[in-house]
Amino acid sequence: MVCSSVSVLILISCTKKDNHTSRVTTQGLVGLSMLLNQNSARGLAGYLDGVNYAHSIGINLFGMSAEWIGLETSPYQFYLQDNILNPLTLLDPDNTKLKSYILVLKMIDTNRKIVPADIASKSFDDTVLINRFLALIDAIAALSPVQKISHILIGNEVDAYLGSHTSELNSFKNFYQQAVDHIHQKMPWMKVGTIITFNSLITNPAIFDNLVLSSDFACYTYYPTDESSPHWQMRPPADVRSDFDLMSQKAGTKPFAFTEIGYPSSTENNSSELLQKQFVENMFADLQQYKDDGKLAFIFYHGLYDYPPQFCEEYAQQQGVEPGYLCGFMNSLGLKNYVSGKAKLALDAFIQKMKTW
Repeated sequence: MVCSSVSVLILISCTKKDNHTSRVTTQGLVGLSMLLNQNSARGLAGYLDGVNYAHSIGINLFGMSAEWIGLETSPYQFYLQDNILNPLTLLDPDNTKLKSYILVLKMIDTNRKIVPADIASKSFDDTVLINRFLALIDAIAALSPVQKISHILIGNEVDAYLGSHTSELNSFKNFYQQAVDHIHQKMPWMKVGTIITFNSLITNPAIFDNLVLSSDFACYTYYPTDESSPHWQMRPPADVRSDFDLMSQKAGTKPFAFTEIGYPSSTENNSSELLQKQFVENMFADLQQYKDDGKLAFIFYHGLYDYPPQFCEEYAQQQGVEPGYLCGFMNSLGLKNYVSGKAKLALDAFIQKMKTW
């Protein structure tokens, strides 16, 4: 649903021995969106503080997110400094904290198609549009530190836009296939996917079914909301086990991952700090077997702090949705309060679970 422009993820890459089976298993990948609070330092200093805190609890993967229109300043001219090159070079110059990076490239962001203005009217599988995007991939592949990036996501929550523009599914599928193939050619180590909301697996499964065929892994955003209610009401944390089972089933033999997973603490959304804490505990417990079996690529929890109160109104207007209960949801998603910086009950549960994950 929501993705900040730059976000910190956790990657714990050591191994451990399972005492019951004597087999060696890979430690899971976990991410945490490093939204800052109102008292955080601004700019690079704030992100460096965030990376240091993240590192102190085991975090060593950074996530980057950028819109195509922000990367291509004019046809075939690209500016990658702020959104890609700076994070790759400035946040961990000694390579002692961060082991890898993930990049989300947005030509769809939930309800919006966001491609350069001069080709905005063209279909996704138009040759001109495809060649322009492949040129962006070439520019990214030419960056000297690009090998730090392990995963690329093509579009964010693409089911929202494609679900309301059904005639564009086939053209996007063709665009996506060519993008995946080109990335594999230019950066063969890279894992490529796209981002789908969990709820669309039930409400519009055709979109996922068409795109997962070309993906290296399935990737979801997941907040267990009650689809029968328009008011962003949360289902109980006990529901997550069956939801994870469905996600794994739909992914088939491929791993699955989360670029967003979370649970608000607002009573407006049928939740509380205690329920948020229970969700965190259940999330780790119910994903444990998938992680041990190598079926879980990574978790990216959303997020460390709540969103700033004013952000929700701007986001709702941008996406063309009513703010209403959405703002109660977004303004309480964090493990810490945005205004006071105070930790919620779920933060300690998150940190404790990570110690044994």
